[in-house]
Amino acid sequence: MNQSARRVVRAAAFMCVRSHRIPVSFTDCSLQYAILAKVATVATTLVVRHLSFSHPGAAEPLFDDVDCSLPAGWTALLGDNGCGKTTLARIVCGLLTPTRGSVSPAPSTFVSAYCEQECTREPANLEEFRDDWSAPSVALRDTLGIGDDWPYRFATLSGGERKRLQVACALFANPDVLVLDEPTNHVDTATREAIAHAMRACNSIGVLVSHDVELIDATCAQCIMFERRHVRGRNRTVLERYAGGYTKAQQTRALRRAEVADQLEAAQHAQQSIAQAQERRRAMMDAATARKHGGWKIDRLDHDARNTHKWNEKQADKASAAAYRALGSRLAAAQRAVESIATDAKQYDGAIAVDIEPSARREPAHVDAGVLRFDGGAPAGSGDAGVLRFDGGAPAGSGDAVSELVVDGWHWHTQAIPDAQTDGADAGIRVPRLSVGPRDHIGIDGSNGTGKSTVIRALLASLDTELPALVINQIPSEDEQTRLLTQLQGLSNAERPRVLSAYAQLNADPDRLMAGEPLSPGQAQKLALCLGLLRKPQLIVLDEPTNHLDLHSKQALARFLHTYPGALVVVSHDCWFLDEACGCAV
Repeated sequence: MNQSARRVVRAAAFMCVRSHRIPVSFTDCSLQYAILAKVATVATTLVVRHLSFSHPGAAEPLFDDVDCSLPAGWTALLGDNGCGKTTLARIVCGLLTPTRGSVSPAPSTFVSAYCEQECTREPANLEEFRDDWSAPSVALRDTLGIGDDWPYRFATLSGGERKRLQVACALFANPDVLVLDEPTNHVDTATREAIAHAMRACNSIGVLVSHDVELIDATCAQCIMFERRHVRGRNRTVLERYAGGYTKAQQTRALRRAEVADQLEAAQHAQQSIAQAQERRRAMMDAATARKHGGWKIDRLDHDARNTHKWNEKQADKASAAAYRALGSRLAAAQRAVESIATDAKQYDGAIAVDIEPSARREPAHVDAGVLRFDGGAPAGSGDAGVLRFDGGAPAGSGDAVSELVVDGWHWHTQAIPDAQTDGADAGIRVPRLSVGPRDHIGIDGSNGTGKSTVIRALLASLDTELPALVINQIPSEDEQTRLLTQLQGLSNAERPRVLSAYAQLNADPDRLMAGEPLSPGQAQKLALCLGLLRKPQLIVLDEPTNHLDLHSKQALARFLHTYPGALVVVSHDCWFLDEACGCAV
């Protein structure tokens, strides 16, 4: 090989190594060729074959003998909470080992990255991203609006800011296979659009676990749906592929459901017709038997007539019995045909019955007008001893407003104040006097970092300690999930069925819950709500309750919250959810 060709090979190998993060030296030309050969053989499609997974001690597998293909580009994994979407994604990345089945090529042969739902931990490659100012890194920072100081203060970022930084680090890794698990949780509309733009620029095999309809439509070429099917008397999970984004997939799914419904109706009609024919044949046989024993007589001396009559009766009985047996066989076949048609497992719609009286207090929660510091300070101008103060609160008048809360009936909106400047330590949100009545349903939205969580903390700090209140945070910790399961197991025989019934109404599976399977974040939120309702709360506060819920569960939760008779405060970026839960509250 001449020197010029050697330079070309070396440069190509270097670019492959840099893009695939392969830490090697470049002294051996054969190694350079090996690198090129390895990268050239990276598959453009992952194939999942006969995959099964069971949690330790589970009564039944999470999914069993499922197949799917994941080509280059983005594929959305869709399904109810706890159906196995995250589990499949982690298996694809090599983070979990399946009970049976395979992923081809094997996860050990390619570079993968998994961006988890929770954004409480720093990304593993945060320092590398922080110190890299190459053109791709700068482009990611610009696209996602990453502040230069964000990697240095991850702990103080808002949930939406952390999520943006987490997604940036995942895309910066440039893996062969990239999994984004709920990447738009905690983010506002502008950030969602920025994440979609960054995803479209990614050339990896992408797996998106999300319930964000707009994001899926904007980025995904296919959807893999985890569907619970009821067939032959039991429910099982199957994977169905649909071309296009969420909207197109749902249209195709609706057509398939209509076809299945028609097939089921035809099969049931055929079964009913055969059953009716069998019943008519049975009636004819009974009538013939009655006639035979009804007193019709033949002269006892007319042996020819008697023998002929007996022979005719036997032949008639044989024919009737044969016809009856044939109808029985046809009926059994029709029954099997009906049972073989897989229908969607039953889903519920949030019809949770509660016996809760609204608070007798005129204002269960209130905040005086002023500036609430983002770091937990008191409202500026609050001088009375009975007015809200936080631990370590700032003195009156110390907050600098960089955002404001606009109140329009039940709708509270936080927004940045244009050109507002502060040194950061005293930054806060300006609020008018806030009041939550005993039956008020309040919906709060706004851009990331404008103070929604600060307003919630202020309202909670104003509560009377004797007021029964239920507060559910964005992300239940592992310790919190363990506590919830322990609390469930400790319930009385009268209380546990009530919790499980409410849990089912939120589109969750009580059997799997009682089997002790690990909770997904969405399942944990549902269980926290159902357990909390036992205390008959007169105020419910939910911070981003839709982040980890599938669409049907969101709809079920919204229907329940709409009918909840007490005071409700909900923070969400889903405008339709706020409108359903808080608008025109009962």
